[in-house]
Amino acid sequence: MKTFNKGGVHPQENKLSNDSAIEVFPLPKQAVVFVSQHLGAPSTLVVQKGDKVKVGQLIAKAEQFICANTHSPYSGTVTKIDLAADFTGYKKLAVYIDVEGDEWMEGIDTSNDIIRDIKLDSAQII
Repeated sequence: MKTFNKGGVHPQENKLSNDSAIEVFPLPKQAVVFVSQHLGAPSTLVVQKGDKVKVGQLIAKAEQFICANTHSPYSGTVTKIDLAADFTGYKKLAVYIDVEGDEWMEGIDTSNDIIRDIKLDSAQII
């Protein structure tokens, strides 16, 4: 794939998606969000069954050394907290959310004004 200074995605000529438009998919009916999405210790749940959540809301809090917060990617109702098989096939704790729209947490700027180039030199990356 070639890199351009401007102008989006340019798949190679032999790719099946070469003549396809980029589409926006509809929201899923249900989402399964794994509490542990990292190599460290699992996060601690801060939601329970029946809770309403919004996009960006904290659903599991990092409380140990190598740990990460988990935020809701969708707004809706937490319908179940149970084990589910992840991409590796192992069962891990997950939050099931029945998706009910696209409502974001207050304080999260969703405007396009925040999109900008962020450039780091190699010393800042490490």
